[in-house]
Amino acid sequence: MSLTNFATICRKVHYRPNVFKEYSWHWQDLCSKLESCRSRLLSLQVLNLLTDALTHESADVRTAACICLKSVSRSVKNLSAGYFMNEIIVIPLVQVLHDTSTAVQVAALGAVSNIVVDFMTHKSTFIHCGGVKQLVQLSKSMDSTVRTNAVWALRNLTFLKDSKCKEGIFLELTASTLTSIICDPEPSVQEQALALVRNLVDGCIDTVEYVLAEDGLILHAVGRQLQSASKAEVLIQGMYVLNNVASGEEFHKEAVMRQLFPQASNSTQSIMINFLQSNDGRLRTAAVWVVINLTLPSSPGAFGRVVKLRSAGIVSQLKNMVNDPCLDVKLRVRTALRHSMSFSDVST
Repeated sequence: MSLTNFATICRKVHYRPNVFKEYSWHWQDLCSKLESCRSRLLSLQVLNLLTDALTHESADVRTAACICLKSVSRSVKNLSAGYFMNEIIVIPLVQVLHDTSTAVQVAALGAVSNIVVDFMTHKSTFIHCGGVKQLVQLSKSMDSTVRTNAVWALRNLTFLKDSKCKEGIFLELTASTLTSIICDPEPSVQEQALALVRNLVDGCIDTVEYVLAEDGLILHAVGRQLQSASKAEVLIQGMYVLNNVASGEEFHKEAVMRQLFPQASNSTQSIMINFLQSNDGRLRTAAVWVVINLTLPSSPGAFGRVVKLRSAGIVSQLKNMVNDPCLDVKLRVRTALRHSMSFSDVST
């Protein structure tokens, strides 16, 4: 079946819903893989037809339309052109987030996750339509799949955004809600929540303050997950949160040190050693990045932190990693060791 015929079926979706469902699955699969198919669908103005299908009485049709939108919006070229962040698409998509069908909600969240990674400044359209408010509500759903996808969408919404937009999202989320999401019983939700915080505190130093709000509520939650989580993906995102915080001012760096080396800990070995010795190269890389940001020679308190890191065996462990099989780790280890060696007064 040609894309032109599919476009014709989309125009008749209200009369032939079963045919639409059958063929939409086929084309969404192709569009998820081929840029040529995505471009062709857009040239046939199928986008508007798909948004019409979002209001169809059949939940299956609404689900299929959301999945098609998700596949078509995988196009980096068209995302960067801002084709998806307009009221014609965003308003019905936000409305579908309120759907009574969980399947429709999950499919809609998948589309939203793609569309909000808009490389232009149109994310405000989604925010003004009440999208953030509904995503926050769905992050509290009883269904773990809905929670995971809602937090994933929030994560993508905060990606490379300006501080004003992040402030609006944070005010809607609140520190207490974000802390609850970080501590969700499902590792998949934990991972997305930490990735959300990572994006939130990335870039402007002012945004780093979010993790210190309400006596460091969020930062303490991140620290607890790093102490207790076992899934590598959760630990990786948690370490990148600390990495972004450690790129801030002196008191931010010291707050990270307190999470990595808690004074009341009964553990004989820092979690940092465990992460640096991990079999997962991504986690080792994240851990070394944290050390780099904590020991920048230009930082006033770097000397004291290097002393603590040496005492905890971190520098010795880094020396054992100079020939790490992961190239990223090897390169970062050299930088970290250069930082530590710049303090010649630190005893070896």
